[in-house]
Amino acid sequence: MAKPQKQSADGSAPKSGKLGRNDPCHCGSGKKYKDCHLLIEQVARTEQLRLRQAQDTLLPRIIEAAQAVPDLLPAAFDRFWQGKYAFERMQETPTGLGGDRSLTWEDRGAERFLTWFAFDVRQPDGRTLVDQLADSESFEVDPYERQLIAAWQPVRLRPYLVESIKKGRGVTLRDLLTNDMRQVADYGASKRLALGEVVVGHLVPADTAPGAEAPTYYLAGAAAQLTDDTAQKLVEYAELHLADLRRTTPEATWADLIDERSELLNHFVTALPTEARDPSLLQRIVSDGQIALKLTAESVASLLGRPAPAPAPVTVEPEADTLPSVDEEQP
Repeated sequence: MAKPQKQSADGSAPKSGKLGRNDPCHCGSGKKYKDCHLLIEQVARTEQLRLRQAQDTLLPRIIEAAQAVPDLLPAAFDRFWQGKYAFERMQETPTGLGGDRSLTWEDRGAERFLTWFAFDVRQPDGRTLVDQLADSESFEVDPYERQLIAAWQPVRLRPYLVESIKKGRGVTLRDLLTNDMRQVADYGASKRLALGEVVVGHLVPADTAPGAEAPTYYLAGAAAQLTDDTAQKLVEYAELHLADLRRTTPEATWADLIDERSELLNHFVTALPTEARDPSLLQRIVSDGQIALKLTAESVASLLGRPAPAPAPVTVEPEADTLPSVDEEQP
């Protein structure tokens, strides 16, 4: 005999409770769960699992396809790393590097580049590699991978703030540019990230849990992890580039900026200190960006449509007394 369930206000069993097959269905139909929503939810859970598995297998195929476009990689590589590394060294074997694998394709930085190349870089036909693969019948994927890659076409490199963490389960990330929230099922990230830290990476939608209004997201490939003192300066740095884009495209949005210049986020990452926090360096990154783009704080405010910053207070040093004081007079 089934155990009685606690009823909700409408007489149905609560959706959050674990129902037995013979319990009243949570939808309030009056039918037993097995005769109502059980089969529907079993199918949904199966679909969820298969999409989650497809997420794991699809990305390596995309990365492999990215490496198969050798003519376009050098220019994109230089654009992403801003000339910091030489593309030729990426082609060398570890033996040729004296055993140093830091700049081979297996490196996390290389994976970040290849992910960006696939999702963000426009190919000669104006589409990204992910766009091309989604439309290509020769790109052999199963139906679940095909469903995912279609949903991944708008994905670009973006900065996210860690808003909450469920250890061993996932994290909630907030887009620093739009404030959109994303539930991310990255179990490793939930253990290594801390509240307030910043993640610069690609979030791809995958499975949608039964009853959820939005899909669960996953980090595609390697992502850059920044300390919790970087969020404000990263936004200021991005605002400089949005202001610069508005010089030629006055109505440009964050989406337009990311679509055209998402590599700027990696430029910010590579300029950060690696040993210890350095607030002065963070400010210098923004100041150097102003100089490079020939923008002042006032012009940035004007282009972004907000009030100009208040002028810094001017400190006037008192003039030195030209006459000696009483104590200084000679007898």
